[in-house]
Amino acid sequence: MQSVQQLNVKLVKGLKKFFKDSNNSKAVVGLSGGIDSALTVSLTAEAIGKGNVSCIIMPLKGVSSEKNTQDALNYARDLGVSAFIVPVNDLVAPFSKLPWKQSTTAQANLAPRARAAVLYNFANSNNAVVVGTGNRTEMLLGYFTKFGDGAADVFPLGGLFKSDVRELAKFRGVPSAILEKTPTAELWKGQTDEGEIGLNYTEIDQILRVLVVKGKQAALKKGFDEEKVNRIVALMEKNRHKSEPVPVIKL
Repeated sequence: MQSVQQLNVKLVKGLKKFFKDSNNSKAVVGLSGGIDSALTVSLTAEAIGKGNVSCIIMPLKGVSSEKNTQDALNYARDLGVSAFIVPVNDLVAPFSKLPWKQSTTAQANLAPRARAAVLYNFANSNNAVVVGTGNRTEMLLGYFTKFGDGAADVFPLGGLFKSDVRELAKFRGVPSAILEKTPTAELWKGQTDEGEIGLNYTEIDQILRVLVVKGKQAALKKGFDEEKVNRIVALMEKNRHKSEPVPVIKL
């Protein structure tokens, strides 16, 4: 297992290479006030310079906590990157007028997709790339919104499990006000990641580390609870389509 120092060096180096290869020097990141986006901004700022990084804070008023918005703004200021606050309520509201009943899932996915549209509008307007904030745990579980927070040009944290993200964030000096928060995508009022998934990230990562390398039987032989292993496997299978290319019907 690589040390946190090694991970830090590799990620910054990898980001530098990505921007060089893509012939681009500007980035935009959706900053939520949570650990993943904070670490993403920190790494990106080191890779291409803080003057080339912009953050957009996109609360859904009535759902997003004011503390998260303020923490995000304070972090951007402390880091020295530019930040905009763009509430997404006006983008989401018109969907309530559609001529069919909105399901809970459909409503929960509106804000992430609106945020993706805002990020790409900024990117197109400023010749920037969208740097995504998803981590490996989320990607393996499919715990993200398709064409929402799953939409980006590069994912610096895509190879890190959530527990790795926490360690690297500590190493890079992300403040405790952000580090100690309960993870939430703020899909609805009071929502938490672990509450929705039904497992905590520590046990999810422990199971995934075995599961993705050696398979389900190895995870069970390791002594992990069968019900928890089955739940993770079911999530991975159900959401696999989110990480795969859209199928093309062959002629």
